[in-house]
Amino acid sequence: MKSKTIKEKKITAVFKGYQLSPNSIDKLLEIAKVVSVKNRSKLVEVGDICQYCYFIVEGGFVARSFYFDSQKKSTTNFFLSDYFPFMGCIDSFYTGLKTKTELIAIKKSTILAFHKSEFDKLLFENHDILLFYTQMMSEILRNETELKVVLIGSEKKDIYKYLIEKCNPIIKNVPGKYIAEFMGITAEWYSKLRKG
Repeated sequence: MKSKTIKEKKITAVFKGYQLSPNSIDKLLEIAKVVSVKNRSKLVEVGDICQYCYFIVEGGFVARSFYFDSQKKSTTNFFLSDYFPFMGCIDSFYTGLKTKTELIAIKKSTILAFHKSEFDKLLFENHDILLFYTQMMSEILRNETELKVVLIGSEKKDIYKYLIEKCNPIIKNVPGKYIAEFMGITAEWYSKLRKG
């Protein structure tokens, strides 16, 4: 049996936090493609057919969605290694259609990419991984729903307060222009909120 590299050990340690057995971790790593993404690079572009789901080992991304009626992109979510590290373009992953979302690295990142066909097979064969996937999807849906409720029903200063209190990794790691875009305000207004 070959010894693991430092990178493999780090990846294995990330999954141990999710109560996966060593065998299940090995199964995941067998189908994972390790991808390095440069800061400010697009992992997925609007119009791609994205049949991958991703797990962030290091780094972070913003999701920006394109609304065809307004011809405008808007930040819709954040994914960081220590804040919702499981990401994908759900509109494309499940339907096989072109995505309306782009995933942009906000720092140099290392991710694991899982192709849908291989990942689906593993979910069917491995109960441990099915539970892990269900947990991650539940967290993503809960997070997105909570963020949307806050965005729809709150004043801008209250949205910022919520991000500080409940989503601090976003405030600490994501460039202000994306947070401002997410909140629906200018970068200048965001800067005033931060100072005020």
